[in-house]
Amino acid sequence: KRGTRFYRAHCVDSETRAVRSQGATWLRWRGRRVEYCRCARGQELCHSVPVTNCFMSRCYNGGTCKEAVYSSEYICQCPAGFSGTQCEINTSEKCIVGQGEGYRGTWSTSHSGAECINWNSTNLRGRKFTARKADASSLGLGNHNFCRNPDNDSIPWCFIYKGIQIVWDFCSIPKCPEDKYQQCVLGSGRSYRGTTSVTKSGSRCLPWDSPAIKHKFNNAWKSDALELGLGSHSFCRNPDEDAGPWCHTYKNMQLTWELCNIPKCSRRPSIITTLGPRAPTANNNNRGTTCGQRLDNSLNRPAFRIYGGRESDITEQPWQAAINVYQVSAKQHFYPCGKNLLGPVCCTLDTAGKLEVILGRTFRKQNSNSEQIFRVEKYWIHEEFDNESFDNDIALLKLQTDIGICAINSPEVLPVCLPEPGLVLPSWTECEISGYGRDKEFSAEYSERIKRGYVRLWPNERCVSDVLSGHPVTSNMLCAGDTRGLDDACKGDSGGPLVCRNKDSMTLMGVISWGDGCGQRDKPGVYTRVTNYIDWINGKMKANPV
Repeated sequence: KRGTRFYRAHCVDSETRAVRSQGATWLRWRGRRVEYCRCARGQELCHSVPVTNCFMSRCYNGGTCKEAVYSSEYICQCPAGFSGTQCEINTSEKCIVGQGEGYRGTWSTSHSGAECINWNSTNLRGRKFTARKADASSLGLGNHNFCRNPDNDSIPWCFIYKGIQIVWDFCSIPKCPEDKYQQCVLGSGRSYRGTTSVTKSGSRCLPWDSPAIKHKFNNAWKSDALELGLGSHSFCRNPDEDAGPWCHTYKNMQLTWELCNIPKCSRRPSIITTLGPRAPTANNNNRGTTCGQRLDNSLNRPAFRIYGGRESDITEQPWQAAINVYQVSAKQHFYPCGKNLLGPVCCTLDTAGKLEVILGRTFRKQNSNSEQIFRVEKYWIHEEFDNESFDNDIALLKLQTDIGICAINSPEVLPVCLPEPGLVLPSWTECEISGYGRDKEFSAEYSERIKRGYVRLWPNERCVSDVLSGHPVTSNMLCAGDTRGLDDACKGDSGGPLVCRNKDSMTLMGVISWGDGCGQRDKPGVYTRVTNYIDWINGKMKANPV
């Protein structure tokens, strides 16, 4: 009947207070377990389910994405300071910039003092802006009652109850302090945090969390998106040191990118905050100059070899780096040569400024809140590198930093020790190798997760070309392998570490170089002998200080 109010059965999650409609399903954390829940007749019915890492993360701000093994549901484990289904809510955001289109804080009170209604409430059915809107996520709408500005109004607002009627009202969120340098560009504009959202040609920018750019490298799903200024907004940014701030846009119905027309600042302010590598959020136990020591001391003890290598965690190999090559035209990073930075195919003058070094990452393609990402300022391939024999197969990279410091020590990022020149370890010393390379010689894909294996140093008299199909072996090489033919480096591991224990520290004795196949019995892997290059390394570092 006209005027009659109909109430639909719904559930309120006892853990998160999120509103769920009849028949809705979702995942939730219950301690360390994940539960699958369903709303039935106003009651939540939940049971524990197994989960695995998402193939592609759907979590913002460095959240860890887990998906149910037997359904399409996913859940995010958010880092400190963030909450929400996709870690999209910034609990530390206390003010608005401009009109507040990008505000993702937790203010939930209107001007009148009324509490905001949850955007997912069944009582908002039929309204234009609700959590059920197709693009709700990019507008900041979700299963919460926080103020938002999805329609570019003057400031954020929300729905409230006024008597028995539902109306909308503005929210009394304070404005952030004005910054006169916010609307102009300093240098290349890497620190620009203004609100321009139109390109030079007049095209409107896409939001950084638009589904259209989910597969692009720079988007709101990056673990360091907040530091790069990327989020649920369409403001121009420069996360990759381009000529100036830019954004993704559509031109002639084609997805592309374009620089923005933002004026240069007339003079520099007295203090400028320059964004640099993000400090890890987990236990930042800085070990100063200590090298070759994992922060988990149990991992420093000698370990037994494990059949075929095993999936590892970056805390077990905190000196491991992943290397990508950036293609400007596509605004994406690629793995054109796995991790073989040392070969000339990967390192050409054409790609020198497009290399990216990632530290602290367990999964090759998945962002982590513990990772630290650096550009490469310069690199040196050994002057006598031989592309035929792989003699002198070594290179040195100088990481670029904007804040006067380089990598920050953490459980996931620690330096390995360099050996003293001429150091020789006993034959058959057990050492460790690691990398993201292929599991088998003819595998189609690289490993999605870092792997760790154990090999032994072969005596020099057995490290000869006769056991390597006639390939020459020089004094700049050493051999190591598993005598059972189980653990070995493989394609995509090149450039990775061979570390051995020396005086209670893990020491870099070799760099993965080449081999005759992968994991073949009585065929060792061949490594660059690092002890022969200590003077070369020190000379480059002395001539090119940070």
